[in-house]
Amino acid sequence: MKNDKRDIWLDAAEHDPALMADFGALCAFGGRLAGTPEEAAAMAWAIARMAEIGGEVRRVEVPYDGWRCLSASLALEGGATLACKPLLRSASTPAEGLSGEVIDLGAGRTEDFDRVGDAVRGRIVLVRHEYPFSPRHMHRRRKYDLAVARGAAGFLIANPLPGRGLLSGSSGRAVDGAGIPAAYIDDASCQALVAAGPHARVRLFVAGEELRGSQAGIGVLDLPGGSGRSIVISAHMDGHDLGQSALDNATGVAVALAAARALAPRIGAGTHGLRVCLFSAEEWALAGSAQYLAAMEPAERDRLALDINLDTVAGDERLTALISDFPGLAPFVAGAAAASGVPVDSYLPLMPNSDHANFARHDIPALRLVAGFDREDSRVNHILGGGDVPAVVEETELRRALRVTCAMADAALAMSDEALAGLRR
Repeated sequence: MKNDKRDIWLDAAEHDPALMADFGALCAFGGRLAGTPEEAAAMAWAIARMAEIGGEVRRVEVPYDGWRCLSASLALEGGATLACKPLLRSASTPAEGLSGEVIDLGAGRTEDFDRVGDAVRGRIVLVRHEYPFSPRHMHRRRKYDLAVARGAAGFLIANPLPGRGLLSGSSGRAVDGAGIPAAYIDDASCQALVAAGPHARVRLFVAGEELRGSQAGIGVLDLPGGSGRSIVISAHMDGHDLGQSALDNATGVAVALAAARALAPRIGAGTHGLRVCLFSAEEWALAGSAQYLAAMEPAERDRLALDINLDTVAGDERLTALISDFPGLAPFVAGAAAASGVPVDSYLPLMPNSDHANFARHDIPALRLVAGFDREDSRVNHILGGGDVPAVVEETELRRALRVTCAMADAALAMSDEALAGLRR
């Protein structure tokens, strides 16, 4: 029923006057690649914004495998220079570069590797990037790992969208770990390789530097309730340096801050507490949240009852909750969607593509709210590239994401311990 107290509260939350200003401020810091001054400045700004809400605010430092690219290039041997951007934590080439024949594996899925068998060995594999929010998606790191396991000498992954330029992403290679030189290329460079024929040869240069002892800062806000348990709202601050990481993930951080402002007055002795976690090093194979949860005392981790992870919550009108193999979250999401008037679909299988996956691995019910699931023509397809800028985000999408986030968190804050336990089933 419209105009009841719940609707009035959600209406006010949805129209948070600072939401868009916060979103703009975050984008103004730039891409916020972990380990850069812009990412550190953005995290300091966000922690100051959390302090204005009240409660206990702290910065937690966790280790991650830092790395930076010193130089990189790619060219057809005896021919044109091609555009490239090394994957984060790519292995370096020899000083003279890596010269090799390219083998085109199309999408680069397991069956593509199986089809050519040992022909991969010693060659530079070419595969295609896939839209990441789809039941059919195969992550770049799985393709990279296949290339390493099958004996490839190098790895190239192409953005298949014409005119969209390069993309950025992590290889997931550990410090001093086995790996091969790896880079994104754009569609034009991919087409040049294909046109050069099945035995095209390239020379790839990648010089990277291990940044040992790297620390990722995590902003944490605790608003205590009366039960000793906490509902978590999480989002990641870090991004990539090609654009402004507007979709991925200034949208999630801005909504998390606004939700905390709206929920703070509703938390007390009769509710659970709220914890807001703003992670970094998410784009580095989810390293920040993994380290944060692994270092936590088991008793504290057991008090975390639910994670609502906000990552790329605009860019399309349709929202989906990725509910991480917790069937009990489907009716929870449906109830909050109905209460808010914002439709939200659910997708059950675990998709380890954001920080919710690390909560789920500790048996904490976890979901990721994401826009544009299985809608690859949406504006969400600008993530990871130079087109991830504020212009691709519509204010109405952000506000709808805020409204349903508040409805989900508010419902969880009031749930009995028995009902929360039911989310695990």
